Amino acid sequence: MVIMQATVELPEVVLQQLAMLARREGATPGDLIRRIVEEHVARCQPSARRVFNVSLPLIPASETGPIRPVTGRDVDELMSDDHFAA
Repeated sequence: MVIMQATVELPEVVLQQLAMLARREGATPGDLIRRIVEEHVARCQPSARRVFNVSLPLIPASETGPIRPVTGRDVDELMSDDHFAA
């Protein structure tokens, strides 16, 4: 494992918040910074595809009633002045 040391300039208020958060998590500020950077880099990797294990429909029709297609005419009717009158 190669380790690189880096200097990062942070505003005083951020340093104070970082120290407080590190204490609360039982870590050092360096540990916390390292974890945050590692998580960010992992999220930004193009090959890191997220897998969502869900079944469709998300809301069953038994709870919402039947779902009907929406036409342009439906949208026009909803956007008409009649629906926005106070």
